[in-house]
Amino acid sequence: MPDYPLIEAFQTRNPQYLPLWYMRQAGRYLPEYNEIRKGKTFLDLSMTPELSIEVSLQPHRRYGMDGIIMFSDILTPVHAAGIPLHFEEGRGPVLEKTIREERELSLIDDYNPERDNPYVARTLQGIQEYIQGLSSEIRPALIGFAGAPFTLASYIVEGSTTRKFERTKTTAFRDTEFFLKLLDRLADITSDYLCYQIESGAQIVQLFDSWGGILQAQDYEEFSGQFNRKILSQVRQKAKKPFRFIMFTGNSAHLAEQIAEMEPDGMSLDWRTPDSVIRNLPEELLLQGNLDPLILYGKKERVVDATRKTIARFAGKKYIFNLGHGIHPSTPLENVQTMIDTVRAHRD
Repeated sequence: MPDYPLIEAFQTRNPQYLPLWYMRQAGRYLPEYNEIRKGKTFLDLSMTPELSIEVSLQPHRRYGMDGIIMFSDILTPVHAAGIPLHFEEGRGPVLEKTIREERELSLIDDYNPERDNPYVARTLQGIQEYIQGLSSEIRPALIGFAGAPFTLASYIVEGSTTRKFERTKTTAFRDTEFFLKLLDRLADITSDYLCYQIESGAQIVQLFDSWGGILQAQDYEEFSGQFNRKILSQVRQKAKKPFRFIMFTGNSAHLAEQIAEMEPDGMSLDWRTPDSVIRNLPEELLLQGNLDPLILYGKKERVVDATRKTIARFAGKKYIFNLGHGIHPSTPLENVQTMIDTVRAHRD
């Protein structure tokens, strides 16, 4: 039977060796990604299975990562559910419709992932075929993902990426009934989308609540936590294959206890999470992270030192080595290799 170190990490605090993968491990820091991206849009890559499979596999071919995450975007089901979007250089996703009041909820179409996102299944199945064709008995796990309702809603209300979230918070606090209906609709879409990914081969799924950390602790349950919990419950009830569920919330040290209470299988931590919070998280909860991605711009000795300290911080816990967020586009390749070599040296 093949061995999947990433999955084994959920089962024991003493795995055969420390597994690793990176958020945004497929992307612009890789020259092979930039080569395949020439003359194509982000949507071209993510919606064309032959391209998205190739991009997904690039980090494993180069670095031998213990996880292969499908190349896609958290807004994929939103786009498929009737809210078209495009990507602008330096700005990110731009939605061509916004939903800011209750009568506009009808803009969201009925969503069926098999009908509306067939290319996602083909991408996952193509990655799965690659993994099954590897000669090694130690194999990478296949990772799927989705955006959490609050994060998706922020894009839908704002229309694009923002750093202030004024419209999002104003809508939540002033037109709460509508906002909760939007979140609930997005929770149902996300549940169906994740079940579809699991059915298509994903062994681990990660729910990205990238903007959940902008909420103060007393508002988190109302506007994010309850909907993430609903997704986790629905996926556990409906999924027909075994899977592991990781929850990632950006800038969330003040929310860690509430997130842990949802009882996901794993919790991905950003780099702002202090040791005092990490120590108090449940022993049975797998932890992932939590190194600052910008450490990879430092000198080699700093990268090595920071990597070793991060590993030591999680000693005795179920743990997957990862960054606290995605790799930045101009990250030096040699430092990525140095970090990976340092993690692997810890295994020996």
